[in-house]
Amino acid sequence: MDIHFEGEQYTFSVRVAALIRNKDKILVEQNTDVDYYGLIGGRCHLGEDSIEAIKREILEETGEEVIHIRTVGIIENFFTSRYSNSPYHEILIIHEMKFKNDKMYLEDKIVNKEEPSKAKFYWKEISELNKCKPEIVFKHLNDREIFHFINKD
Repeated sequence: MDIHFEGEQYTFSVRVAALIRNKDKILVEQNTDVDYYGLIGGRCHLGEDSIEAIKREILEETGEEVIHIRTVGIIENFFTSRYSNSPYHEILIIHEMKFKNDKMYLEDKIVNKEEPSKAKFYWKEISELNKCKPEIVFKHLNDREIFHFINKD
């Protein structure tokens, strides 16, 4: 069961995302429903820690196993959902990961196995990541300390 519930005033969710590097590129997802790139990830399940959650999400979406490198940051997002027009409170935990299978770094495009017709993953140059969300992550790619941001739009 996802950590996601709808309260009287907010919908609350705990999400995880992965920062996967390939030299000077980052793996990003392009979904046909939106005009920006995002990091691979999804929701945590109740009773599941964030590292296990992102490993599960990547396995479900790519069919590949990953290794945890380090925790990158935490973002507390407050926003209005484009789907339901309701206010959201989201905790996003971002971990740097790497694929166990080195062949994944040779792929130009990786199809999302959960949504093959809607989402694909691409290696994008760090200099191209100004059109990615959450934008704040890509401004702090080389920070060695964990960042924490509160984002209210």
